[in-house]
Amino acid sequence: MRLVATLVLALWLMGALVLTLQSAHPLPGQVVHGNLIPFHTLATYLDNLGSWFWIRNALGNLALLLPLGLLGPIVFRALDRWWRVALLALLVSTAIELTQLLVPDRSADIDDVTVNVAGALVGFAMWRAVGRLPAD
Repeated sequence: MRLVATLVLALWLMGALVLTLQSAHPLPGQVVHGNLIPFHTLATYLDNLGSWFWIRNALGNLALLLPLGLLGPIVFRALDRWWRVALLALLVSTAIELTQLLVPDRSADIDDVTVNVAGALVGFAMWRAVGRLPAD
């Protein structure tokens, strides 16, 4: 199980890096600018629930590091605490956001970090919930 979890996590994270660090090609009206004000972009998500662009952006950020929380504790036993998962997700997400400053048509957004960490914690909660199921 650990080998499978390692392979899936590695592939997912490589795919995540490819998706987040390649140049974006936004359509008119989909240009996203950098944001250092917490909850500013989250408010935009809530104001645009009818827009597939914003829904996809929010769900993508939530899903980006979810496997880190779900599979991370299987691969790395030290990730058996929620705060360790949150700290690693914070570091990974911050590194991605800072790197995006160097990529054309990309921008750094503090709310992306917040949602990425939340996604990792959702994954961790899923891992904990599955671990508590009876072994039948």
